[in-house]
Amino acid sequence: MQLSEDYKNIVKLRFNAPNQLEDKFYATFYLGIINPERFNPDIFARFSLQEILDYLKKSHTEYLTVWFPKIEKLINDIQAELGVSDVTLTLKSFIVNYYNELTNHINFEEKVLYNFVDKLLKGIYVEKEKIFVLNHFLETHNHNVTDELVIIQKIVLNKDAKIGENSRVKELFEILNIIQNDLVLHGVIEDELLIGKIHQYIESEF
Repeated sequence: MQLSEDYKNIVKLRFNAPNQLEDKFYATFYLGIINPERFNPDIFARFSLQEILDYLKKSHTEYLTVWFPKIEKLINDIQAELGVSDVTLTLKSFIVNYYNELTNHINFEEKVLYNFVDKLLKGIYVEKEKIFVLNHFLETHNHNVTDELVIIQKIVLNKDAKIGENSRVKELFEILNIIQNDLVLHGVIEDELLIGKIHQYIESEF
């Protein structure tokens, strides 16, 4: 897997002060994108609760307004080149359904968890709300949405193994793999860092 300079530059915009972060930080982060199993979330420990929240919010916006329009365009290009078929229709149907699913996933996170954090940062804290929000989030939150990006590739190749040789299809699969790994890291940052930062912030500020 290769991360393009375009991808790297876009990802940097998630950070509030990207020019103040050293090259080593980005190198470690990019390695995490390439291999999520080796990602060390401790590199984000330096960031405040506000900075982590901003990073996660900007990631959401980026997924929906940058990467999925690119993916949709690629699929349209593939259909224009290869014609309407079971495979290209499957891809188009998938991306519409996946976009809706991801949007619902993001809306849930922002409505339940991020809204709670926004209140904390404004000095508003209700113990009962914390218990409900964190329990509800942890009980219902899952990252199964990332698995589907691998599943669709297997479905497409099962329908037509040769389509994987097409340059645009290769590019599509590469982007899907990168975004899948990016989403995995996003979930790790939420579950292992954001939740911990919330508890720390409450203990120190309320």
